[in-house]
Amino acid sequence: MRSAGLLAAALCAAACASGRKSAGAGTAKPGTPAPAASAKASGTASAAAKPSASQRELLGRAAAAWDRREEPGSLDEAIRLWEEAASQPPVPADALTSAARARRLRFERAGLASPDGLQETARDASACADDARRAWAAIEPDAAAVAAAGKPLGEVLDRIGARAAEPLYLEAVCTAAWARAQGFTPLIERRGELKQVLTRVAQLAPDLDEAGAERELGKLYSALPAYAGGDLRESRAHFEAALARAPSSARTRIVFARTVGVKAQDRALFETQLQAASAADEAALAEEAKELLARENELFGPAEAAQPIPGGPTR
Repeated sequence: MRSAGLLAAALCAAACASGRKSAGAGTAKPGTPAPAASAKASGTASAAAKPSASQRELLGRAAAAWDRREEPGSLDEAIRLWEEAASQPPVPADALTSAARARRLRFERAGLASPDGLQETARDASACADDARRAWAAIEPDAAAVAAAGKPLGEVLDRIGARAAEPLYLEAVCTAAWARAQGFTPLIERRGELKQVLTRVAQLAPDLDEAGAERELGKLYSALPAYAGGDLRESRAHFEAALARAPSSARTRIVFARTVGVKAQDRALFETQLQAASAADEAALAEEAKELLARENELFGPAEAAQPIPGGPTR
């Protein structure tokens, strides 16, 4: 029985080339194995080894660039430096996790603003998933070996512990972003794998990224068509679970309103979530909430036609 495609490239955790250049990532399908190389080259066998002097210098520069990430070009520099450090043995899992985190921020910031927005998102999301996968595989080589042996996804996930929760989460988030950039079909194809992985992350690190695993499950159930398991009631339950753990999360409230609120044509949910998010401390999120509120009449039909989301009113 084959292991799920989302984690299939873990088979290169013990044997994949560490010298992948991010510029060449293209829009490759996440989960595609890299050419085989030795365990020494991949860094998996020595994941706990101390970074070399060269790597320490690169990691220090990457961290400094990340601290300046609001400045033009600094986020790009941080990604380049982290991935350059990770191209050298021993591969530092923290550098790969940081690179994945930064790539996610970059494609979420960019959105679809440019004419090539979808292609740029797909490229960054694919490389993000690749970095994240290599990170958790370096942390959990036993899980990588099980995946390489083609065991079921559940067996792989059972061998992944809390230390690898963030890169596992980032792989799922970035794979989902890649799939959405391709259209509905790739997302539908990966829905089962994504649900399993995000559910495991919710068990391992429920508070990670403001209960991000629950938020991502809510997004997934809302995005899927009904014939493929889309379910607004289930989506709502996950969003509310996320808010129960992180009630001040403006990001969760915005996504809840933008997905379930609009799809269900539930004005009350939409307004309640965005009014709360518009008071967020983070200016960009507060502004996003206000912009969505300003588009309410565009996003909704006549008030009398609005239907409440199943499950009752939102607090």
